[in-house]
Amino acid sequence: MPGSDREPRLGRAEAEALLVRAGRHPGRDVGDERLRELLETVTRRFAAEGHPVEAFPAARAFVRAYGGLRLEIPGTPPDAVGLTPHWIYEESAEDVAELAALLGTRLFPVGFTAFDGAMVLLDDTGRFFLLHHTGPYHLGDDVHEAVSRLLRGPDVEAREFFVRAAPPPAAPPPPPPAGCAPPASASPSADSP
Repeated sequence: MPGSDREPRLGRAEAEALLVRAGRHPGRDVGDERLRELLETVTRRFAAEGHPVEAFPAARAFVRAYGGLRLEIPGTPPDAVGLTPHWIYEESAEDVAELAALLGTRLFPVGFTAFDGAMVLLDDTGRFFLLHHTGPYHLGDDVHEAVSRLLRGPDVEAREFFVRAAPPPAAPPPPPPAGCAPPASASPSADSP
């Protein structure tokens, strides 16, 4: 998905036109019951995984206005972005919690890409991020920037927004103390009977 070889970014008016085509209109409101259902899809699953998320005001407002919309992404293969809170895969909650810690902010899943299962996340300041299998990306500071980057490819890595360093890779295990028998998988020496 990442790549700057795609077409130029969409302008605000173009992004809004795509949202309108998907069903967005001024005053759109999914209603209290549907809002609760959409938010609980994620909050219950993430809590069950041991990494609860809170539907903070920015997330609630976004889902209320955009929840259930589907943006078609032309191309080969065809793709779509569902603007619906969604649990994507086992350990989604852990990945979201880790990214939130690195960004120093709360995140809430507000959408997903249909083709490759990337999660669209919103932080409590209104910034959008994409948790993709190639890494996390910043999509923009509002829905129009996010739509443009979702359709044309993200090009800003989220690490540019980290407030704390990512943990270093795990170190290899230490060698066994001197005099200990070699592991069972070691091949016998030439001196062995």
